[in-house]
Amino acid sequence: MTNMQITREFSNYDIYLGCENLFDFKQENPIIAADDPFGEFFNISNIWGPTRGREIYLGLRLTL
Repeated sequence: MTNMQITREFSNYDIYLGCENLFDFKQENPIIAADDPFGEFFNISNIWGPTRGREIYLGLRLTL
């Protein structure tokens, strides 16, 4: 997973823009037999990668 953030500093505040999971990688079918949670083959231990896609954020940080 690749993340990135850019910050611009001003006198009393910072503005930042970032992205998590930059290349939008998602693990396919992370939960085996998700439709039968009490079944014999239900298994959540095979989640090894991100399950959500790209997330972009923008923020403001104030210095008091």
